Amino acid sequence: MTENDMEMMMMMMRSVVGGLLALAMVFSCPGGSVAEETDSQEGAYRLAEIVVSGESESIAESAGTVHRITARDIQDQGARTLDEALELVPGLIVREGAEGSPRIDIRGFRTRHVQLFLNGIPVVDTYDGQFDPTLIPAEIISEIKVTTGGGSVLYGPGGNGGAIDIITKSGKRGLHGTVGGEIGEGERYLGKASLSGGGEKADFYLGVNAYDRDKFTLSRDFDDTDAEGGDYRANSDRERTSLFGNTSYRLGERTQLGLTVSHTTGENGKPAVTNSDDADPFTKSPKYERIDDLETSLVQVAIDHKTAGPFEWRGWGFFSQSEIEENRYDDDTYSTQDKKGAYHQNTDMKIYGASTQLRYHVGTVGNATLGLTAENDEWDVDGFSVGKSSTEDYSDERDIQIYSVALEYEHQLGDRAGIVVGYGHHFQDKDSGGSDDDFSYLVGVSYDLTDATRVKANHARKIRFPSVKQLYDGDSANPDLDTEVTLHYEAGIRQMLPYGMSLGVTGFIIRAEDFIEKDESDPNEMNKNYQDLRFHGVETDLIVQPIDALRLRLAVGWLETEDRSDDSERDELQHRPEWTVSVDGRYRFDFGLTASASLKYVADQYFYDQDDEDPLEKKKLNDFTVVNVKLSQKIVASGLEIYVGADNLFDEDYEESYGLPQPGQTVYGGVEYRF
Repeated sequence: MTENDMEMMMMMMRSVVGGLLALAMVFSCPGGSVAEETDSQEGAYRLAEIVVSGESESIAESAGTVHRITARDIQDQGARTLDEALELVPGLIVREGAEGSPRIDIRGFRTRHVQLFLNGIPVVDTYDGQFDPTLIPAEIISEIKVTTGGGSVLYGPGGNGGAIDIITKSGKRGLHGTVGGEIGEGERYLGKASLSGGGEKADFYLGVNAYDRDKFTLSRDFDDTDAEGGDYRANSDRERTSLFGNTSYRLGERTQLGLTVSHTTGENGKPAVTNSDDADPFTKSPKYERIDDLETSLVQVAIDHKTAGPFEWRGWGFFSQSEIEENRYDDDTYSTQDKKGAYHQNTDMKIYGASTQLRYHVGTVGNATLGLTAENDEWDVDGFSVGKSSTEDYSDERDIQIYSVALEYEHQLGDRAGIVVGYGHHFQDKDSGGSDDDFSYLVGVSYDLTDATRVKANHARKIRFPSVKQLYDGDSANPDLDTEVTLHYEAGIRQMLPYGMSLGVTGFIIRAEDFIEKDESDPNEMNKNYQDLRFHGVETDLIVQPIDALRLRLAVGWLETEDRSDDSERDELQHRPEWTVSVDGRYRFDFGLTASASLKYVADQYFYDQDDEDPLEKKKLNDFTVVNVKLSQKIVASGLEIYVGADNLFDEDYEESYGLPQPGQTVYGGVEYRF
């Protein structure tokens, strides 16, 4: 397809937006309303849900901060992958930097401090503890639980910022399916299909997804540079193909077995900086990098057994593997690897382990849960790097074990109050022969002052062990790093208001000890433990839903960071926005049309210079506002739905990292058929 063809297609799609309302009236169902679906085709796969809550919150969740995103929320938002589904969560920032994949930060903590679970399977790189959210297609998700700050000790070590727990779809009685496709600017194509079903004893869900983006559109306000000119971002392609499935089988009334499998392949570019300038101390030299091949696999078996007495036992074994081929090239032709700095690298990462939980029901007033986890993380790398005068082959292998034991007790005090107390102890056996251990805990309470007012408070200690990258790889490696520790203090209130409104306000203070970051004053930027970092802020959200068809939400977050380490020149941490504001809403018309829109504003974000010389300089990244819209129309009698939308509707020229422009206005459209 040529660029002229794409331009004509986009013009046609823009005209469809104007004509969609008329189309909706033609196909409306007389006398009926489809503002809400009466019944979803899929259920939720909860066999390996780490913190069991079902449709309501556990006491550990109600005493903390947990945001829930449903499959319908994801559909209204037009999200295609996990990162897009999380864009509007209060306290959470989705940003894209030099790695070419989105990173998810929570309350000022980096992605490596955020745990990600898919049906209880840890989804992280064993190398640096991070994850690529574009590998998880949105349509397989039934619900996302995002815990910000201190949470349940059952999640284990690593969630100093928070935890993202994905519960996937499962089959329901009967046979159901979906087929859909989408096109968008930048030669972007998406195809997806699912099949699910169930009977008296068994159910299944199977989903396939293929996504291909040749490039993304730059804002018309982007000023061309020597490194970047034209309408499209160089080296911004992304390709993903995924297969996902799960099934469960009921052995009698008390026992259920489950299986989850997933396989994803792809490749993507890592767009280089556009503003490299020797006279600008804040810019970096361009790096011409690609992930030319990636392949990930997940498998899990699970069991849930409820005894005739007060005990329930759940367990699951899991395995995940990621194989990645990365290359750095000499220039923007991405064809040669002869100059200093070029490299070729193959990485093989594996995680396998098992988790089990024994739950004791203390009548109707409480639950005690004992959780045990054993995990082995493997990292194997080989390749070559080009030096000044020669090419050097290299290889390395690392193997780390992590063990965790946790006990958490929840107790309901009458009809209005609940308390939770939890303790976890965690162990890391290092590849170099050393070992480390540390502990976490949680104390929390929630109390309903009235039927319309709930208050909450919690205090937690969370820990994170250093990653393979921080301990062993490259000039920045430091095998003597200590465990990171964070202390969380949080209190909040949720007030129900007239006309379907509710207002929530949460304040938090977090103190980080032995926090690992690179030392900017060191020429090698060696990792070190900074002794004293502080994070504090306020998150507030107002939800308005006077009728089922209309829902509006306003969320405002304020975050301040401080580096109180004795030897640090920084007064605050870089790339932590002080202000975030999001507004989103949707309205479902009786004739099948759903109109959705969102706005996100990010302000007061700072970063530091790249020079080794003193004094350290600070610069402010430009504030930005991004608006997304989507219109979808159900053709009621046929099971068909058509939709159009625009991301970055007003074509904002913005950056989430200095010198890395983000997509401009992107129009898309699609169709989905459900049976």
